[in-house]
Amino acid sequence: MRHSLISTKSRFASISALTLLMVIAPAQAESLLIRNVRVISDGVSDGITGNHPQASAAQDVLITNGKIKAIGTELGQADRQIDATGKYLIPGLIDSHVHLDGVPGYKGHDAKDESMLQQARAQMPRSYAYFGFTTVLDLTGDANFIASWNSVPAGPKAYFCAPVVIPNGYPAVFFGKEGQFQLKGSQFMLYDPAQPDVYPASFNKEEHSPQAVVAIAKQQGARCIKVFYETGFGAQRNLPVPSIELMKAVVTQAKQQGLPVFLHGNSQAAYEFALDSGVNTLVHGLWHTHKGAKPEHNHSKLDQIADQLVKAGIAVQPTIQVLYGEQELLNPAFFQSPQVQHAMPKSLIQWYQTEAGQWMNRELAGNFAPAKNPAQLYQQITQAYQQPLNTVKKMTADLKQRGALLQFGSDTPSGPFYSQFPGINGRWEMDRWLDTGLSLSQLFSAMTSGNAKALGMDHQIGLVAVGLDADLLLLNSNPLQNVQAYDEIEWVILKGKAVERSLLSATQYP
Repeated sequence: MRHSLISTKSRFASISALTLLMVIAPAQAESLLIRNVRVISDGVSDGITGNHPQASAAQDVLITNGKIKAIGTELGQADRQIDATGKYLIPGLIDSHVHLDGVPGYKGHDAKDESMLQQARAQMPRSYAYFGFTTVLDLTGDANFIASWNSVPAGPKAYFCAPVVIPNGYPAVFFGKEGQFQLKGSQFMLYDPAQPDVYPASFNKEEHSPQAVVAIAKQQGARCIKVFYETGFGAQRNLPVPSIELMKAVVTQAKQQGLPVFLHGNSQAAYEFALDSGVNTLVHGLWHTHKGAKPEHNHSKLDQIADQLVKAGIAVQPTIQVLYGEQELLNPAFFQSPQVQHAMPKSLIQWYQTEAGQWMNRELAGNFAPAKNPAQLYQQITQAYQQPLNTVKKMTADLKQRGALLQFGSDTPSGPFYSQFPGINGRWEMDRWLDTGLSLSQLFSAMTSGNAKALGMDHQIGLVAVGLDADLLLLNSNPLQNVQAYDEIEWVILKGKAVERSLLSATQYP
């Protein structure tokens, strides 16, 4: 799974003048009045255990200068009006686990691909918005890159976590013994007393203490700290992990700076590490139990861990779609999905099906016995992924039953997988939540007010309330009754400007 540290290069090409005009031309008015709409919002809520959101009676919502100005009846006139009779207005959705840099699954620098890549880079923000996501959190981001992202006219507002790592650990190890110290992101690298001899002569350990690293993150505008407990996978195994003492020091400093700590970890050992270190959020579901543990004994232990997470107030992002996305890379019917056509430009879809675009598929297929045909290979990988999927689904259901705080995040993309493309991957994660027994109300709260609170932004987003940002969705049906309502978005309202959803589709490209 790819969690690259930092890239300082802006990856955004300009949208053509015509396409840009198509997206923003309908939304230049200073004020917007949405008439006769049923509003769905949580009110005061703590997320997954929230206040059972309900649809209001029909009313008007007035938006001016990017803010919700008034909610009521007979609100007068505005520069622009939308008749929303029979429709539903909800807060824009928040995905609190994405990785924004780069085109999923593309590697290399072939000049002939530049036109295709320009379309892909321009479409990715729009794909998030097309599927209803108006706010995203990049868990391994960079201030300069996020500023570039936020300059795009039609896309979600992005925030970022600072990735705090140790040498030779995940994900720094992927950049090599020397390269890991040369990245701009190496400013967030901790001095690890357990590895005193790995640092270059220029490395000043006082500048890489927990206090110093967290202070830099705060200064640069990070919303959170991202840390890692990962012993490795694939060719990279037996990686070092931070000590409990070092991680507790990071957590202490982060809390003093008002920054929540998000821990990458998908194993039973990582969950135990989270409990010992006191982080705020585990950003993956529990996919892997202790090796060799007898299931009948381990079930009791997992139940105990679930109880402890609830007691400690540690939130969990299930990220179940990550596993489905990996197996779907070998699904021969993947590109036949109509949703995929709206997420990816046609030129990119065509490239993904070329020899160059199938490189990760070949690597993944190498883990399985030779198959007679693609369908048989797909059957093999779905069988192989069944055990971790069963584990994470059971753990998520147990956490839900105990009233744990579950945060919505998709980990888009978790690696070089086109099957985890922006926007659509979050939409599929919704289905995975419901598969575990979570309700539509719980899903709605997690994607709106719950994530707003997790980001410390519940005073700004996550609700349809006077004074909050007007990042909203106008739907044709009620999302508290059917998840397909999220497929029936009619208007996406970004910073107070209404954009027809169809204009955000990748099908707008020739």
